[in-house]
Amino acid sequence: MNIEERVQVAILSKYYGNLLTDKQKNILTMYVDNNLSLAEVSEELGISRQAVKDALDNAMQALKDTEEKLHFIARDEKIKNQIEQSNIDMMTKIHLITLLED
Repeated sequence: MNIEERVQVAILSKYYGNLLTDKQKNILTMYVDNNLSLAEVSEELGISRQAVKDALDNAMQALKDTEEKLHFIARDEKIKNQIEQSNIDMMTKIHLITLLED
């Protein structure tokens, strides 16, 4: 998984991660955030490498499917762009974007 994919999964997880099972969240965190390999996650959890891969694939697909249905990330990006291109002062822009990201 390259850096762009990791960033995309991290963003999706920030928005929708609570919709995953605890097992999926744990595996996703170990693989994406902690940068462990499939084999390392497998060894750590005592499950097969294929089970780790399946859980990751299912979790990532669930995150992508949820964004396709809800469009929360796309909505927030649109709002950020509108804020950045508005005529309000920089401090207000920063404050609004910070509120949006929380």
